[in-house]
Amino acid sequence: MTKIRLLNKEAFLGTVFIFIFLWLLQASNLQVEVVNVFEQVFDNFELTDVYYTKTKGHENAKFEQNVVLVNIGNLDRAGIAKQILRLSEYKPKVMGIDATFVGPRPKNPAGDFMLAQALNKVGNSFVMATMPDEWNVENNQFDTLHLPYAPFTAKTDHGHVYTGILTDEDFTTWRDFPTYVEINGKKEYALSVRLAQKFAPEKAEKFLARENQTETIFFKGNLNQYIKLDIEDLNNPEKTFDIVKDKIVLMGYMGDGYTDRHWDADKFFTPLNINTVGRGYPDMYGVVVHANIISMILEENYVDEMSDSLSYFLAFLVCYLNAIIFIWIVENRNLAIWYNAITKSIQLIEAVVVMALTVYLFGNFNYTANFTLLFIVILLSGDLIEIFSEIILRVAYKAKDKWKK
Repeated sequence: MTKIRLLNKEAFLGTVFIFIFLWLLQASNLQVEVVNVFEQVFDNFELTDVYYTKTKGHENAKFEQNVVLVNIGNLDRAGIAKQILRLSEYKPKVMGIDATFVGPRPKNPAGDFMLAQALNKVGNSFVMATMPDEWNVENNQFDTLHLPYAPFTAKTDHGHVYTGILTDEDFTTWRDFPTYVEINGKKEYALSVRLAQKFAPEKAEKFLARENQTETIFFKGNLNQYIKLDIEDLNNPEKTFDIVKDKIVLMGYMGDGYTDRHWDADKFFTPLNINTVGRGYPDMYGVVVHANIISMILEENYVDEMSDSLSYFLAFLVCYLNAIIFIWIVENRNLAIWYNAITKSIQLIEAVVVMALTVYLFGNFNYTANFTLLFIVILLSGDLIEIFSEIILRVAYKAKDKWKK
């Protein structure tokens, strides 16, 4: 029986063969029916989602005391103005709203006037929502920033509410966000970042010092992790709201009541969705996602990501080690007859280890290990190394022997 050789030319060439195969597969955009079915089932699924949905890690998160969510429902501008005025009486430290107010309402100028008056009263401690538009491919930035109606921004601040999701697919999962977008060379920070800057500037400064234009969101939880006020609460003249004092008040649309569950234009799929494979209903309103971003900044609970170079290196290393073992099995006749059983068992163990390690690193260190390429290499290495050993190497050796003669 031959010995396993760590420095193995055939294993190295086999590894190169696998990566060339993967590159050609990607470059050709080959549509394989089995792969297509797999992609449809696991679309927008990542291994880190298991941390949220299976380990229930987010349920151990501490209840958020610094952010109060307020539902604006389908209120008009006058109704929102009344909410702002009533809440501002209880001295929140900062207020913001996840709703754009582009242009006046000619049919209801009184509502515009009331909202402008309310916002001017709160002043710079209120953050309005903006939305970038018209992506410029050449400059790799947006050309336009839609600001709220001018009277609403006379004294207030603003931040963007762009999700960073470029696809129009209904089932796209919201996992990260742009900390800022560039408009004509100027940075427009996210609404959540601007609120954090006003509430805890030192925390926001530390967050921005990471210098990441896009950050992965660490989800604290859904509505159950936040103080929340619905429309009927603010319509009740007997209620007081001392709970908002010195806190962040974040207003936004959460349906007709924040407990309702249905499809909605401002409702998104997140890693907290109970359906990790396939999709049911979207699980989180946009304003709650913004609240999660604020919580992440305040708690310094950032998510670090594996670099592409490290991801490629690990995939190549594991592929090379597999190639050493698999070629060794092919070369030993006693083991070769069990090739498929042995290699598939090894691949299964490796796949389970990779999944477990992904969840462990994310859950314990807030580290997203990009093992996608590694996972693919593990799944394909057995069959491709067999093809390489039994066909390509044999043909190469025969050609070499013939050339020598």
